[in-house]
Amino acid sequence: MYVKHYFNYKIIYYISWRLLLWSLFTGSLALFTYQYLGWKWVAVPWLPVSLIGTAVAFYVGFKNNQSYDRSWEARKIWGGIVNTSRSFGATSRAFLSGNKTAVSATREEVNTEVCALIYRHLAWLYALKHAMWQRTPWEHQQMDSVRQRNYFRQRIDFSSFEEEATKCLSREELDWINTKKNKATQLLDRQSQHLATLKSKGWLTDFEHVTLQNLVNDLYNEQGRSERIKNSPLPRQYATSSAIFIFIFTFLLPFGMLQEFGSNGPELIWLLLPFNLVVSWVFSLMEYTGDYSENPFEGMINDVPIQSIVRTIEIDLKDMLGETELPERIQPVENVLF
Repeated sequence: MYVKHYFNYKIIYYISWRLLLWSLFTGSLALFTYQYLGWKWVAVPWLPVSLIGTAVAFYVGFKNNQSYDRSWEARKIWGGIVNTSRSFGATSRAFLSGNKTAVSATREEVNTEVCALIYRHLAWLYALKHAMWQRTPWEHQQMDSVRQRNYFRQRIDFSSFEEEATKCLSREELDWINTKKNKATQLLDRQSQHLATLKSKGWLTDFEHVTLQNLVNDLYNEQGRSERIKNSPLPRQYATSSAIFIFIFTFLLPFGMLQEFGSNGPELIWLLLPFNLVVSWVFSLMEYTGDYSENPFEGMINDVPIQSIVRTIEIDLKDMLGETELPERIQPVENVLF
């Protein structure tokens, strides 16, 4: 997630240079064929080009709305994970640390059970985070996208799940979870089994058990929503059609401008180049914005900052346990928060 108010000039250049080259190519092609080759027939009437432009604007606007909805929904999902995680930690501590527990268990035993629940929850967060970071076939795999990911991997510590989970799970539980396909789902199932065991020991009443299990169910729901966005792309017919329409419009645009600028005299027809550049850039940038907003978990600069969110939850939960050596909050790198 980019955290400054506006993109800096480097990012604007990074986004725009290919779009500008395409605009200069189409504009120069139109001028060359019209002026130097004398092919006056390449001057397309402006009316059909403008109609295409209007249709493309509506279509790209629709696609961008859907892309933004996916991105914003992903952020709301992870906001829900923050709230539910805090509720789970606080509720677990409150229920297990009640006076009735002191009759049947020592304070150390209670703290051990609370820590097991909360640290397993942290392992669930790590598992879900790494699941969201897995690449899918429809995400951007072009050379510039790969180069961007590699650039930040050299500057940010993206630890593996095993490295992070080692701090949260026992050796036995870590070996067990590494045999599972969907680690996050199985960790929540282990939480449910743990809660059932505590209830059978009399450490939780029926009401307390149901309350904690409902929080686990809420985490299941948030995980499923996050996986739905990750594993279900924006329908490719919309993404493909939008790219094709933009290509057709930006190619025809300078040919539609030839008569408009040529009618003012041959010395002014060169104004076609800057005007074509601006209009093509605007339409192409709209398409680019929607294209890079539809997948909010692909490791790009505008994604949901799930690493930072997980670290915030980790700090809050460990603080609840009274730990003093808390991890530092994730700081932006090059104004990007991951």
